[in-house]
Amino acid sequence: MNTKSILLVSGIVCSLTLSYAQTPPQKVLRHVVTVTFKPTAPAAVIKAVDASFKNLGTKLKMTRGYEWGIAPMDARNKDIRHVYITTFASEKDLQAYGASPEHQKHIKLGASEIAGVQAVDFLVEK
Repeated sequence: MNTKSILLVSGIVCSLTLSYAQTPPQKVLRHVVTVTFKPTAPAAVIKAVDASFKNLGTKLKMTRGYEWGIAPMDARNKDIRHVYITTFASEKDLQAYGASPEHQKHIKLGASEIAGVQAVDFLVEK
């Protein structure tokens, strides 16, 4: 490699490094929902709600990620709580998600078997 090529490559690497370092990291918005089912809720209804959350989180274009799990029962958590986390690029995407026909249908699913729902949104700080 000659001197001109080395200088050119070095300049490009430095330029990219500086532009990356000056670009603030993008924040993402997490939407966390906990659902407490009634003790009498049939397993089939719980499975249907879990599947519906997954479908929303993985099939709607405005979502960027999806996770879920069941909180362990302990002294602080005496009820079975299913936790669903959906990631969005912006508040606008979260609003579009909430207004979508799929979400409107989803929030009615299993409603009679749900004891409580809580939601919180937050921006991820990196």
